[in-house]
Amino acid sequence: MVYNRIFSPKLVNQVLLGVSSYNQAFHDFNTSFNVIALGLNTEATATGAPSINISGFDGTGETPPEGRNDVTGHITDAVSYDVGKHQFRFGGEYRKAQLDEFYFRNALGSFNFDGSQGVNHKGYLVNPNAYGSTVRALADFLAGEVDTSSFASGDAERMIYVNSYDLFAQDAWQVTRRLNVNYGLRYDYVGPLHNGDKNLPTFIPGSTTGLVVQGNGLSNLYPQDRNNFGPRFGLSFQPRENGGLVVRGSFGVYYDASSLSPFFDNRPSNGGPNGFEGNPAGTSPVQTFTPSGYTIVSGQPIFNTGAANVVGIFSVDPKFRTPYTYNYQFGVEQSLGSRAVLSVSYIGNESRKQITLADINQTPLNAGSTTPVQSTRPYYSQYPNYGVINQVESNGNGNYNSLQATVRTSGYHGLSTVLNYTWSHSLDDMTVYRSRLPQDSTNLKGDYGNSDYDTRNNFNGAVFYNLPRLGRGPDWLSSGWQVNGALSFHGGLPFNIATSSDNSGTGEKYQRPNFVGNPNAGVSHSIVSSGIQWINPAAFATPAPGTFGNLRRNQVFGPGYGDIDLSVFKNTKIWERATLQLRAEMFNLYNRNNYAQPGGTFGSSSFVKVSDTIGDANGSPGIGPGEPFNTQIAVKILF
Repeated sequence: MVYNRIFSPKLVNQVLLGVSSYNQAFHDFNTSFNVIALGLNTEATATGAPSINISGFDGTGETPPEGRNDVTGHITDAVSYDVGKHQFRFGGEYRKAQLDEFYFRNALGSFNFDGSQGVNHKGYLVNPNAYGSTVRALADFLAGEVDTSSFASGDAERMIYVNSYDLFAQDAWQVTRRLNVNYGLRYDYVGPLHNGDKNLPTFIPGSTTGLVVQGNGLSNLYPQDRNNFGPRFGLSFQPRENGGLVVRGSFGVYYDASSLSPFFDNRPSNGGPNGFEGNPAGTSPVQTFTPSGYTIVSGQPIFNTGAANVVGIFSVDPKFRTPYTYNYQFGVEQSLGSRAVLSVSYIGNESRKQITLADINQTPLNAGSTTPVQSTRPYYSQYPNYGVINQVESNGNGNYNSLQATVRTSGYHGLSTVLNYTWSHSLDDMTVYRSRLPQDSTNLKGDYGNSDYDTRNNFNGAVFYNLPRLGRGPDWLSSGWQVNGALSFHGGLPFNIATSSDNSGTGEKYQRPNFVGNPNAGVSHSIVSSGIQWINPAAFATPAPGTFGNLRRNQVFGPGYGDIDLSVFKNTKIWERATLQLRAEMFNLYNRNNYAQPGGTFGSSSFVKVSDTIGDANGSPGIGPGEPFNTQIAVKILF
């Protein structure tokens, strides 16, 4: 709802009230499995398939019972006041968010089989090194030899609230006819997530049990950050009164409201809790068990939920702060005649206090064991029953730098175009903070590398041509034709490589291999029955036991992308306010192969091989972006 009030020609006020609601619930299609009756005694109260992951194979139980319901309300007010050469704006917003989340991700159990058990100590493979990692993983599964696992016992549903507000003041000042300046200041406050149910515990070292509950001994899960002032400044300057050159620049500080997903739907690789709801304290405790390196015995309880066992813990850094970014740009725009404009800009940013995830109870490197040794964990002496302690932190940094050039033409004999080229480079410590951990949680800087979305070269173009009248036939046939084209080309995205079995001894599951050769040597990118060998697999080697690999995060790049689309429109007036439009649209006109990312698991049969197209990999087979050439015919009525 919007209310506008005009007090005078110079003073206007606008008030906005709004409420949004979002509901999501999903699970596996078939939930009738009773795995306890089949001999896999997880002691789970819900029915359905557990998550079973065998390296090199598709998993089961991919979607446990889970969902969320969001309701957000806000009130916004903005005052505009014009006086002389100034256009002032003042205002602010108050927002309250409510989230009911019920992500029971580990309620049915999760089991990982990577082939490490038979290789290292079980002995049921006569010569384990004679088999590939996929065969070894399958052998572990058939023998019931678990590498890592997790199970959450208890009611994990949580209702959470977040309150936030912001204030701003800005001025658009026309200093002279050739100089415009914009400046302002914004204040952002995003309060800590909270509720009054006393069921949100976090890890506080030194406390009696290690866990303290928000609202019962702890006022907030993390501090209220009240220092979020964001100045803004921008200008545009025309050096000559009648010239076609304009110079522009800007700088601003922008604060980010953190997503709640890292706190309640984290999905860590090391088997730790899914979020705060997975901690064994408060009015609704949940125990997240993370045993590793054991043998499943048919019918016997696996997770022993009635006794004190090793449990995983979730935490937030007591020094957690609001992430922010410095954005800046400088550019020039030059007219090329009366119908074309060229723009060239440098655009960049520096991000600070970005969200990351780390296991603050990670075991040291250990050459003698592929599974974590509980007694070597940093907090073992104080809390011997705590395994992984995954902590959300705000210590990540990143930067983005780009050169962007755009040419626009308009109305040149019916032809209009927009052509854009961007060269850019983006680096950070951690792009995706959910379900990702550093290779070494004690050395976040060791993961500094190319961002997941780092695209060095990107070209996009659009062409629109209104054809002149064709011959002397009737208007309905000879007029109203339009031809359009769209072009999109960009380089490949980086992809991370991790080993299929972690022999570092930490059990974190993000060990990278060693980089030992030329990744492009002997690679033709030709299609064979098993896919396309995109990178030379011999360029990588297994790290020595008890070590991390030297390959940098996101060091190698996948296939690029190219697509040209063409369409022909015929517009025919039906009556004054209605037009019939016939459309013929052709996608991927030259039938270019646009491939998905290669497999990134070192030691698997699909390692650095491409086996899919980008559209199918993203859930749009056949008609998605970059899929094979296809055509569609459509009819529209525009009125």
